[in-house]
Amino acid sequence: MKKKFDMSGLLQKYMMYIVLIVLLVIFEVLCKTMTGRDFLSMANIMNILGNYSYQIIVGIGITFIMLGGAMDLSTGYILSSVGIAMSLVDINTGSWILAIGVGIILGVVFSGFNGVMYAWLKVFPFIITLAMQYILNGTTYLLTGGAQKTFRGSELSGVYKVLGGYNIPFIGGSSLKSGVVVMIILVIIGSLILNKTHFGRNVYALGSNPDAVALSGVSVAKMRIAIFALAGLFFALAQIVNIGRMGSASQSMGVGDEFTVMAGAMLGGIKMGGGGGKMNNMVVGVLIISVLNQGFNFLNINTYWQYVALGCVLLFAVALDTLQTRAVINAAKKVSGTAPAASTQA
Repeated sequence: MKKKFDMSGLLQKYMMYIVLIVLLVIFEVLCKTMTGRDFLSMANIMNILGNYSYQIIVGIGITFIMLGGAMDLSTGYILSSVGIAMSLVDINTGSWILAIGVGIILGVVFSGFNGVMYAWLKVFPFIITLAMQYILNGTTYLLTGGAQKTFRGSELSGVYKVLGGYNIPFIGGSSLKSGVVVMIILVIIGSLILNKTHFGRNVYALGSNPDAVALSGVSVAKMRIAIFALAGLFFALAQIVNIGRMGSASQSMGVGDEFTVMAGAMLGGIKMGGGGGKMNNMVVGVLIISVLNQGFNFLNINTYWQYVALGCVLLFAVALDTLQTRAVINAAKKVSGTAPAASTQA
């Protein structure tokens, strides 16, 4: 018997890919008409990927946290603190190896501490990570003597540019930033961890049903700590790429990125509260927001309208996630008369 073709299911699965393509076409038409610029030029596409590759790396860590049923409001300040700490170590010791090592350790420790507090207090980590945000914001300024500090590329080792801002010749005379290559590698690694390891399966299970994870013999507390610590590793790597991309480091670098990335992840299909979504969902969602920002810049639209658009996108993402969840529950009720058990699959 032939399997019935499910158009609605296919559309739901690839909806965000369609939205991304439609946005690209819309901005191409608008930019050509209003400014005469080619939005879909290879140079501009490479520019979008280069500018927002570090946010996708941040999104890898955020995805682990969200799939595990949590959230992190301190991500931006973890990025900021890691960047300042690496810059200070680099300048004062002249060793980029030590600087990057310190940055990675701090990223793991700061984010891991959120996980420890989450596991110990057993409360949703909104207040925990908000408190960490304040702590890291103050600490970062204490490290620079209370002043806003910017470390220029000439003061820092060249390895940051190699990892994040080096131009690799690409198609049609355009350049591919080295940070994009790093991002692709890290997305693949993150996907493999989620989809091919026991740890990844436990992340899904933890977001869906923590009690079932505990009954299976896995420590929920250790899992939560491990998820946040792993996320901290990706946060630190993201800031390394970001410093290379910008050619400098300052307290403001990374602050606020957590909201953009979480919005993108939810827009792509990562479930707030855990249990559903894949790494490619986050990538597509963040790219949609990146295209929106770049399109507005091409059209010279006021920055504050970009904030309005981002807020609308976030509301849309929340509404879409809620409606999809209700649709699944209602469909299951029609078949069995009961709501479905939580699933660990995307």
